[in-house]
Amino acid sequence: MSYTNLYTTENFIIPKKLLDLFILYEDEIVNQFNELENNLKLNETSEEYKILNIKKSEKTFNELLFEYIEKSNLNEVEIYKTAYIDRRLFSKIRSYNYYHPSFGTVTLLALALKLSSNDYENLLKSASYSLPLNSYINITLKYCFDERIYNVNEVNELLYAVSGKQIKEL
Repeated sequence: MSYTNLYTTENFIIPKKLLDLFILYEDEIVNQFNELENNLKLNETSEEYKILNIKKSEKTFNELLFEYIEKSNLNEVEIYKTAYIDRRLFSKIRSYNYYHPSFGTVTLLALALKLSSNDYENLLKSASYSLPLNSYINITLKYCFDERIYNVNEVNELLYAVSGKQIKEL
């Protein structure tokens, strides 16, 4: 498959570096697609993001999130507004030490905090998620954090261009 002419209906051009990553991880993407197709044939339900049996990090999602917030020198209001997260949801995260956020919520908070790629993956791990490079969505998210693209609208445009989804739908 040639990725050099990959556009959305709005002629949004996907950056060449991201296209190169798709080519690099093409085998993993194809294998993941085949695995999902086989699971559907067996009438198994499959979700793109399963809560994985990952060894829990030493800190809970809540603890790690607030550690990153403290390091960022931003206040909580700035974080949840930048992340487009409702204050009630943010209050639940703050109040319940073992609150389990959605993959999209973790990603939005990581963008608002302008985390490095490694810190983003640590935050995901603390919420029992991972970022395997076997889907266009995951490769795109990794690309955004590696390239320090933290604007939620820009990330949503890239995600929509490659998958038809936005962060909150993950």
